[in-house]
Amino acid sequence: MQRNIIFLWICAFAVVLGNQETLPQPSISDKLPSLIKMNNDFAFHLYKRLVEMPDYQSKNIFFSPLSVSMALSALCLGAGGETKEQLLSGIGHNSSIFSTEEMHQMFHSLLEEMDKRTGVDIDVGSALYVSDKSKPLPKFLENMKEFYHSDGFAVDFGVKETMEQINTYVKEKTHGKIDRAVDSLDPNTVMFLLTYIYFKGQWDMPFNPNRTHEGRFHVDNETTVPVQMMNQNERLKFYHDVELSTKVLCLDYNDSFSMYLALPDKNEDQTIRDLERVVSGQHIEKWRGAVQKRELDIYVPKLSLKTDYTLNDILKGMGIMDMFTHKADFSGISEDNFYVSKVSHKATLDVDEEGTTAAAVTTIGIKLAMLPRIFRIDRPFMIFITDQTNDHILFLGKVVNPAVM
Repeated sequence: MQRNIIFLWICAFAVVLGNQETLPQPSISDKLPSLIKMNNDFAFHLYKRLVEMPDYQSKNIFFSPLSVSMALSALCLGAGGETKEQLLSGIGHNSSIFSTEEMHQMFHSLLEEMDKRTGVDIDVGSALYVSDKSKPLPKFLENMKEFYHSDGFAVDFGVKETMEQINTYVKEKTHGKIDRAVDSLDPNTVMFLLTYIYFKGQWDMPFNPNRTHEGRFHVDNETTVPVQMMNQNERLKFYHDVELSTKVLCLDYNDSFSMYLALPDKNEDQTIRDLERVVSGQHIEKWRGAVQKRELDIYVPKLSLKTDYTLNDILKGMGIMDMFTHKADFSGISEDNFYVSKVSHKATLDVDEEGTTAAAVTTIGIKLAMLPRIFRIDRPFMIFITDQTNDHILFLGKVVNPAVM
C-alpha cells in the first residue's frame, strides 16, 4: 500500500478513602511553569544536538525552540503507540508532572497569555494545510484549532499555487521576515503543519545611532571581521558568572522580555564551546536574579542573521525515529497510514539601535567590584531572548561571525 506523507515545518495522582475531602488539583495556569521548564530543557537539548553536527560547529546558530516544541507537541495530538511515546520523550514530557491532555491545554493557555502582551509585538500560532483528497479525523482538526490556535486550509499539493499560498501566509505572519517557508512540495504530501513566532521589541534604553561605528569582531585567534558596533554608556544589568567563567549582559525590552548576551571570559582555557556544553535553563533563572545595574560602557554588534535547518537527523538522534518510517502511527489523524517526510526550521534575527526583531552560589558583590567598566562583545557569544516573568526561552543561539548572514 502506498504510504501517504505528512510534511512538518518548522520547535499527581492521589486516592482519597472514606469521607476525606478530595484535595484540590492545581489549575492549568498553576502548572504552566512545568511546561516552560520542559520547553527550556528541550531548547538546550536541541541546541547541543545542533552544535554537535559538523556542519554547524563553526557557524552562527539561531532558532526558536518554542516553535519547534510546539510543532512536535501538536503532532502528538494525532500520534499513537510508540510514535507518540517517542515524540513525548523527545520533547521531554514527564507524565508524572502533567498528562498529555494537560500539555495541550497548557500550550493553549500559553498562547492565550502571549496574545495579551503589550509593549512588544509578538505573534505565535500554527497552520494546518490538508490535501483536498485526504480525510483527516474531525477530532484532530478540532484539537489543533482549540489547543494550538491553528488556521486550517484544504489544498491541492499537486499545484504550484499551494506552495505560494503557504509562503504568503508565513510572510504575512512573520511580517516579511521569512518570505519563503518552502521551495518545493511533494505532490504526494497529504498534510503540512507549520508553527510560527514573530517578535519585535524596542530596547528600554535605545542605542544612539550616532555612536555606532565600525569595529573588529574576533571570529577566532587568527580571524577578524569588520562589524558595526553599537555603543552605550549607562547603568545596565550585568553579572559575572564565575562558575561558567562568563560575563552576562541583560538588555530589557519594553514590557517583560529580555535579551541575555553571554560572553566567555577572555583567556586561553575558556571558549564559546566550553560555555555551550554546560549552559542550561537553570543558568537563565540564576542570571535573572543575579544581574545588577552598574555603570558600563558597552559595545554590541549590530546583527542580521538568517538560519535554515533540516531537523530529521537531529530529531532521530533525540529518539524521535518511528515517525519518519513505515512504523509511524498517526491513527489519531486519519485512518490512512501517514509518516513524516521532513522537519524544517528557519529563523531570522535583526539587532539594531532601536531593538530586536526575530521571526538562556555566586559572589556577586566581590566580583562586580573587580570587573572592568568597559564591556566589549567582540568575539563569539551566546544569545537568548527570554520572558522576564517566567524565563521562557523564545529564541536561542550563538554568534560566531556577525559578518555572515
